[in-house]
Amino acid sequence: MDQQTSRRYFLHKAAASIGLALTAPAIAALVAGCENDETTPTPPVGTTYTVDVTTIPELGAVGGITLTFVGDLNGGSPVFISRIAQNTFVVFSSICTHASCEVYPPVASGSNIVCSCHKAEYSSSDGSVLKQPTTGSATNLPRFANTFDPATNILTISA
Repeated sequence: MDQQTSRRYFLHKAAASIGLALTAPAIAALVAGCENDETTPTPPVGTTYTVDVTTIPELGAVGGITLTFVGDLNGGSPVFISRIAQNTFVVFSSICTHASCEVYPPVASGSNIVCSCHKAEYSSSDGSVLKQPTTGSATNLPRFANTFDPATNILTISA
């Protein structure tokens, strides 16, 4: 290798090394940003929420269902509360287990909950999957434990 080729080789390698050294912090920050946990925070286990069912007209009769926010339960997304018997309620997530789209209440009493993203269908009484989405698969909507006090009409939901 002659002296001029050797100099070019050296300068090329030096420039590449300097460029790498200058961009390394930016690349590290970009990679670290991609590693952030983007899941919605959930309340600590053992957190309880109370709902006075007399304030929600849809829950006045067996078969009623409502979509409502209950504090930060369900990562801040609303939950379904379904009255399946006089003193029995089921509380479940409104987030589709297939692609995390929010699902909405049934269009008519007794009809299924349908995810508008990929058409998965869930039972309006307990959130169980009744029909798989057009692509992929879904599982039952996550449920939240609850107790009901008929003397006070207070539903206590546990995270």
